[in-house]
Formats: sequence, structure tokens, C-alpha cells
Amino acid sequence: MDRRGFLKWLIGGMGVVALAGIFYPIVRFLKPPAAVSGAIGQVANVGAVTTFPAGQLTLVTVNQRAAAVQNLNGKYTVYSLICTHLGCVVALEGDAFKCPCHGSKFSADGKVTHGPATLPLPTYHSQVQNGSLLVGPIDLTGAAYPDWYKGEFA
Repeated sequence: MDRRGFLKWLIGGMGVVALAGIFYPIVRFLKPPAAVSGAIGQVANVGAVTTFPAGQLTLVTVNQRAAAVQNLNGKYTVYSLICTHLGCVVALEGDAFKCPCHGSKFSADGKVTHGPATLPLPTYHSQVQNGSLLVGPIDLTGAAYPDWYKGEFA
């Protein structure tokens, strides 16, 4: 290969890389996330039901994502702890949740009590089986969650 042929090959390769760098974000923006249905994720065993005291919120991990279990007289509700404003992980603050990024607050039942978030925390499907709490998939049908938020659970 002579010098001219090598330079043509090098410049052509750099052009392909530059075009890929331009078009890849455009394609990712225009293509919706693969999972945009109401139920996303797999089922996970988060522990024995005896580890969730009645009337309290208990932090757990569901498929490597932060969540909280609420036990109300044997009825278990599992909330995602990903803030619906910009996707930060909310913290347990007493019997409620607070986002450390922008100050959104959520009540113990996941409803927004202080913005900027406008959508409630979604819940996971859950059931008790053989003394264990099985959780998942997440239910995103309770509000009009945006696609970027649904992508957090894909």
C-alpha cells in the first residue's frame, strides 16, 4: 500500500467513525425503548415476610434497583425508589420519601406531596408464596410515565 492509498483509507475510516458518532444519538432518540409496556422486569424474592414489620417501610433491592416494602396488616406494597422527576434514587425519610437531587417528597403511599415531581412512585406487582415476598414486574400503568422513565426498568 502506498502513502496515498493509506491516507485515503485513514481519512475514509475517520469519516465513517464521525458519521456514526453523529447518527447513533439521533437513532437512539428516535427509536423508543424496547420495553414500554405496563409491566417491566423479572420476578425477585426479596425475603421472608417476617422481615417486613407491620406499618413500616423497609428498604429492599429489586433486580438491582432500590425499592421499599410497606406492610399494612399483611398487605404488601412495593414501591420503586426511582424519582419520577429525573431518575434519582429517593431516600426514606421517616414514614415518607425524599429525593436528594431536587427535593421532591412522596408520602408513604408513593403520592407526590412536594414537587418538582408530578407523578407518583410506581409499584411492583407482589405476592406472598411459601412465606417469601415475590416482587416484580413493575407496574407503570398507574400514571403517564414518560418513556425515559420506563427505560430505567428495561
